[in-house]
Amino acid sequence: MYSNNTCYPLWLAFIVSLFITLQGCSVNPATGEQDLVLMSESQEIALGRAGHTEILQEYKPYPDDNLSAYVQKIGDRVAKNSHRDDIIYRFTVLDSPEVNAFALPGGYIYITRGILAYLNSEDELAAVLAHEIGHVTARHAVRRHSTATLTGIAGAILASQSGIQGACLLYTSDAADDNRVVVGGGGGGG
Repeated sequence: MYSNNTCYPLWLAFIVSLFITLQGCSVNPATGEQDLVLMSESQEIALGRAGHTEILQEYKPYPDDNLSAYVQKIGDRVAKNSHRDDIIYRFTVLDSPEVNAFALPGGYIYITRGILAYLNSEDELAAVLAHEIGHVTARHAVRRHSTATLTGIAGAILASQSGIQGACLLYTSDAADDNRVVVGGGGGGG
């Protein structure tokens, strides 16, 4: 026999999901389209700050203050023309032979000495930094985090309704790793 009590958790889940979705819609500054974002800009910056600490435990900054200042200057020049010119961008040169550049939420951008060796001009450096600024501007890591949050909620609801214990682990993501971009050499795209 049909019971209204068994549908209550599903209706509650639907209403909560709808509320979260409506509250989480914002306009993507890069595209002008609606995005699902469940994180404020201050939360985004805090997430980037926490990730920055982890990155500096894994990699050491390149010990050349002149080079760091140069990269920051070029990055600042590019960032002031971005769709999110109101946040503070922090550009860090990492002492790594990897050919890589990546960004964390909130304006934390990294470029390795390995990729710098392949760049032939200031314009090429600006292009790499612009690419990473684009990730921050489009809030790619924030969108992934929001998707993971909603998927976790859906998994928890599925687990509570179905009894499948692993359902809440449908989606996991490490924003720092997902946001890394390997340039050249057939690495991950970005």
